[in-house]
Amino acid sequence: MIIRNWLIAAGGSLCLLGMGALFTLSPSSSAHAAFSESDTLPAEAVARVDELSNVFRSVSRKTLPAVVSIETSGRMPTRRMVQFGGDPDGTDPFDDPFFRRFFGDIRPNVPRGDNSGSEERRSLGQGSGFIIDPSGIIMTNAHVVDGADEVIVQLSDGRKFKARDVRKDARADVAILQIDVPEKLPALSIGDDKKMEIGDWVLAFGSPFGLHRTVTQGIISAKARGLNDPRMRQELLQTDAAINPGNSGGPLVNLRGEVIGINTAISTSSGGYDGVGFAVPVSLAKWVGDQLIKDGRVRRAYLGVVPQDIDADIAEALHLSTPHGVLIAEVTEGSPADQAGLQIQDAILEVDGQKITNARKLMAIAEKLTIGQTYPVVILRDGKEKELSIKVAEFPQEIALSAREQSTADVDGKGIMIDELGVEVQWVQQDTANQLGLDIGAGLVVTNVQKGGLGARIGLQPGTAILRIGSTELRTGSDLEKALQEARKQQQVLLFLKTPNGTQFISVPFNSRD
Repeated sequence: MIIRNWLIAAGGSLCLLGMGALFTLSPSSSAHAAFSESDTLPAEAVARVDELSNVFRSVSRKTLPAVVSIETSGRMPTRRMVQFGGDPDGTDPFDDPFFRRFFGDIRPNVPRGDNSGSEERRSLGQGSGFIIDPSGIIMTNAHVVDGADEVIVQLSDGRKFKARDVRKDARADVAILQIDVPEKLPALSIGDDKKMEIGDWVLAFGSPFGLHRTVTQGIISAKARGLNDPRMRQELLQTDAAINPGNSGGPLVNLRGEVIGINTAISTSSGGYDGVGFAVPVSLAKWVGDQLIKDGRVRRAYLGVVPQDIDADIAEALHLSTPHGVLIAEVTEGSPADQAGLQIQDAILEVDGQKITNARKLMAIAEKLTIGQTYPVVILRDGKEKELSIKVAEFPQEIALSAREQSTADVDGKGIMIDELGVEVQWVQQDTANQLGLDIGAGLVVTNVQKGGLGARIGLQPGTAILRIGSTELRTGSDLEKALQEARKQQQVLLFLKTPNGTQFISVPFNSRD
């Protein structure tokens, strides 16, 4: 195969030489063999390209001195060493699909074998960061320094300093480091990510694969992007600027050299750049960072609801003209929402005058509200808009739901067939109540799903609890009869379900037999 490739290349060279000879022998063809003046780029076009290049150069010169590389290490018992290919339970955490999808193959270089029980310092990984204050305050991602007991910061001039203070917030994936330096350091200006538009140019800085002082360029591909993972709950900026393992924590800047995001994740099937990267918006990072610097922790407000996005089917069931707002799937007992009178199946449309588009938007707005202050909330209940007032509280470290009282509903274990859904159900018994955290008799649990029926098509499975049909809470036989009568009159009906994974609403064409 190598010989064939060389032969093909050689053959191509001979053909080119032959054609060159023909052009030389033919005077009329000689002009076509060389570039004419008309082939050169117009001076104005070159000037415009040079102007953009000059902007990239200027931003890079301004930004690079304030970008740092971060190395982390920690002492771990040798007996607990992860032995790739030979772990006692046969697993490798760095092969976790989520980890590899967003951070590639950046497993630490650790030795195999020795389970002597001694401790040794091991490298945990590398990342990037940037200076936000000349005194040596650095911003990066929380996951870059997570689990480390030693964090080394390398400045752009090569000097290394040990971080004496590390403060982080895993929820926003933001961390603040402090290093002691003998002089003032160059620091970056914070921009406004909310002014960025899709299509705007951006530059990403960092140390991908340990390659310090790397700059890549791209555009803002999307805003308010949500990843389908509970560990990345905030809205992110999406960019096609090349972001690779090691870029995490580095700045994403606009063409004025202002930070508008922190590079945080990549979507990859190969362990490297696949054209889709994400950044924490700097507005969120600054809000978190300011609190970490001042108090060492982040105080968030909360409402006390579990929100669910409203899709087209749910919007139809709620008689909304377009899908917007969020549906309340759960209200925490004693929470601000509970005290304000919010109920399951209410749709939240606005909070403090800000329109709610989805669950992430609600959480992003709610957590930044002033703790202890009262705000107006516009909801949709039973087809009518209503305004309530809610006094927000600080998000508790642990939200404990109080014990529920036992229900006096019908609790016999007889099967009930709901023909419209094609499912057999029975009232929640002790085992299901314990598993799902329900009262005995509080709802119906699916015991059998007919093949090809509506229940099967919408994904109902044995073990799923149906807590409501429409607006009727199911606790007695009369509740069920009433709910079914009302549902048969509707084109779309909401079912409120609970599984071990949580609660949710789904909208179904209840009276359809198709």
